[in-house]
Amino acid sequence: MDMLIVPIPLFNKDMAVEVYYFRYQKGNDYITTALQSTAVFDGATMPPPLETLNTVGVEAFTIDQPVIVPVGGIALLGDLDSQCDVSPDKVIFLLNADAKPEEPYISNMQLLREKGYRFAFHNVYQLVQYKPLLDLGDYIFLNTAKLEPDAFEELLRVLNRDHRNLKIVATHIASQEDFDRCKRKQIHLFEGNFYRVPVTKGRSDVSPLKTNLIRLLNIVRDENFEFDMVSDIVQKDTALSVSLMRMVNSPFLGLSQKINTINHAITILGQNEVRKWVTTSVSRSLGSDRPNEISRLSLVRAKFAENLAPLFKLQRESQSLFLTGLFSVLDVILEMDMADALKLVLVSDDIHAALVERTGKYATVLSFIENYETADWGAISRELIIHDLSTEDIYDAYIEAVSWYTDLIGDVPAAEGEA
Repeated sequence: MDMLIVPIPLFNKDMAVEVYYFRYQKGNDYITTALQSTAVFDGATMPPPLETLNTVGVEAFTIDQPVIVPVGGIALLGDLDSQCDVSPDKVIFLLNADAKPEEPYISNMQLLREKGYRFAFHNVYQLVQYKPLLDLGDYIFLNTAKLEPDAFEELLRVLNRDHRNLKIVATHIASQEDFDRCKRKQIHLFEGNFYRVPVTKGRSDVSPLKTNLIRLLNIVRDENFEFDMVSDIVQKDTALSVSLMRMVNSPFLGLSQKINTINHAITILGQNEVRKWVTTSVSRSLGSDRPNEISRLSLVRAKFAENLAPLFKLQRESQSLFLTGLFSVLDVILEMDMADALKLVLVSDDIHAALVERTGKYATVLSFIENYETADWGAISRELIIHDLSTEDIYDAYIEAVSWYTDLIGDVPAAEGEA
């Protein structure tokens, strides 16, 4: 498909993702949706994000949370219900100021609400004028980077007084400090890079549990690792032991006998399945004290990087790119400087250069992925030209990565206590 698309998480005050929203670019026309929508549809054409949602399914992007889909005011005049194959409780239509507070916009919104759809708004700051539409809405975006502090505070005051039906979403929150300040206000959801920023707090130590998990990751990187070494670490960790036994005894594997010991489980699974389980479960366990989105980010980055390898003429180094993506948030997970974090894992000089110095052949791919995740379509468009890449190839690589992650999480039961 000639489109680039990425789901952006919206966190609540407890750092749990409550909903995602789509940002996308159609071809070479910049359509930075949800934060700067300029898309215009003729009412008969399906909004591009709905095409992907219908084809791939909402679960591939969000597991079980709903997604905010930009549609534009003109599309509201069409038949959005027949165009959307996803259950209404999983879709929130995003409208901009081009949806007018008049008929037939109002009546169409009412009909869609009766069918279970919800609505969000962006760039709608004339609250009195747009009240007929806002009264039918559920979310409203406020851009902390563009609004002056006084204007932001006034909007908050009026919204909390006159539009209590709307959940306020503060966007472009850059740091943990900004997030902490916003949490003290009457704001419901938060978007930005704040959750990706490592909070080192001057730490240089790592808990013994995380040290063992990292050791386990290093062990399975060996092409012919020893089962006993894996078993020795797993059986010392209750959560990992439970996760392994649940997986190997699950109907998914179709085993005819029950497995009752860690050693037996690892032997039955074999190296490929053990490596797959370790990569998933350990990555999730490492980040268990961080937002769940960090684990998702790590694994999707890893697979996306692997998929991009042939496109960047690095097909023989796809596994190294996988590890580059996997460890790219190790500083966030361990709450320490990346250079110190990488001392705990056995990575090549090329991976180290990409993650610490941001140099070398893997750094180009990592930078591309980070720009993609934040929907920096200008930077992505330049890279497409420089590396002679097509939007179709990038789209396929990303969709395969998020689908792989969804399948992986579905196949491997969570460790005890995980959501």
